[in-house]
Amino acid sequence: MSEIWYDDKEDVLGIQVANGKYWKSVEVSGNVVVDLSHDGKIIGVEIFQAKRHLKKDAPLVVAQASNRPKQ
Repeated sequence: MSEIWYDDKEDVLGIQVANGKYWKSVEVSGNVVVDLSHDGKIIGVEIFQAKRHLKKDAPLVVAQASNRPKQ
């Protein structure tokens, strides 16, 4: 299960990489947060200030994330 989304107002790119019961979020760098399940697996990643951090690939990634329907 993989889903990608982008919040243009907040400039946040989110990637859900697996299903699982959310437990907590861990900041792994100044602008990257990893969501963990109760069993410690990574289930999601959020990148804040995404356009700045993805630089060259930002327009492509943001366009693809913005065009995907949310579930």
